[in-house]
Amino acid sequence: MTWVPAKKNIPNVNIISLTHAIAKDISGVSLPELIEFGWEQFVLSVTRTRGMQVQVEGLSSEKREKYLTRYALTRAEGINTFIDEDTEVLSFVTALNALPDDERPSMAGNVGAAVADLTMESLGFHWRANAAELKLWQSSGAGTSRKTPDYVYDPGSQHGFDAGSVVIVEAKGSLSATEAQEAAVNRRARSAFKEQVEDFIGAQPVGLTVANGFAISFGSVPGTQESRLAIASPQTVGVEPQPASLSAAAVGGVRRIRLSQPQPQQQERKIQQEYVKQQFQQPVQQKRGGGGGGGGEGEGRREGERAEPSGRIAFANYENLFLICGAGNAAAFLRSILAGGSEGELKEEAQFQEFRVHYSDPPIFGGPNGPWSYGIYAPSVEAILRAAAANRSGPPATVDLPLAPAGGTAEVAVPVIMQGDGFAYVHPPGGAHYKTWDLIKGDWV
Repeated sequence: MTWVPAKKNIPNVNIISLTHAIAKDISGVSLPELIEFGWEQFVLSVTRTRGMQVQVEGLSSEKREKYLTRYALTRAEGINTFIDEDTEVLSFVTALNALPDDERPSMAGNVGAAVADLTMESLGFHWRANAAELKLWQSSGAGTSRKTPDYVYDPGSQHGFDAGSVVIVEAKGSLSATEAQEAAVNRRARSAFKEQVEDFIGAQPVGLTVANGFAISFGSVPGTQESRLAIASPQTVGVEPQPASLSAAAVGGVRRIRLSQPQPQQQERKIQQEYVKQQFQQPVQQKRGGGGGGGGEGEGRREGERAEPSGRIAFANYENLFLICGAGNAAAFLRSILAGGSEGELKEEAQFQEFRVHYSDPPIFGGPNGPWSYGIYAPSVEAILRAAAANRSGPPATVDLPLAPAGGTAEVAVPVIMQGDGFAYVHPPGGAHYKTWDLIKGDWV
């Protein structure tokens, strides 16, 4: 399934700049003039964020895999049923209002989480997990009753961050006639930052440092063909002006929007934000590469690029992806390491993972009985499993991992669409052969 037009966008983006005494400056990242994505990217983010929601202690890998199969993998199809096909804007038809009262908030939450994930992906934050992995209530002394953020993202030692630095994200979504209006969406982003993000910035849980945070709120009133996004963070938005002699089309239709620390000049900030709003609302002059943002300059990721996320977030990230793709033994192996276990606790048959190797370019691996449309970039699989074999008593401080190359445009169909950590949608799925990986030795059998 695809969209026609091939991409959806969110043209109304409001950057809410807040102050914070110790938030780490984020450098070298930019948002495009539109938050824009294809159907495959949307499906990937819906699926993985639903998977992260059940990434909590107390649930076995078998139960989580079952929940993913029965629920997370069907969410994108259900959401897609109500997306308005007559506009490029990510919006919803009025038929959504016919859903039961308890179903609409759930769908709104699913959409909000996916949009937040796509936003972070476009900023170049490619490795993520449920924020429960950080055990923030322990490091902050707030207690388990304190509201904590939804997700944690690892910049991979990029964007000016030191190794072991992470950012936390709270995602909100509304598809209500009242709560999806602009003022309500902005208010929700502000309150979410204050209640679930602000006090945790600077915390140092499980050997990591929470360097910054975002609250990202999405809203769309069904039937309006409009949507909006509010991003609250201790950052302000600076716009790099284009040379006067160059048109938007001549520079690829992207005006650079950098994130930096808030400045004291309030009037200048107001003028700057109004200009940013105008730029977001301008029509796209030229289609840009798909496959998610590369971060920094809005350009696509290139093969051979690498990053160093923390071992804990990287292991949790790929545990989720292995479960989605039906590679349960690999997922259980990573979780045993995150829990401080050892290979001795794994049954002998669980020390091997069979993979389906897609006949695709780039190479993609999936689990033997997993959904054919989902897979993981082969170099990412091999790198994370070799790191796991070498660190079986606990995740390492950092892991050297490849960045999956971006590929595809809105005009050209490609067989594989990937996010930066290698999570892939194979469209359409083709043939495959099978190989077995020895989890303990860290190599092919």
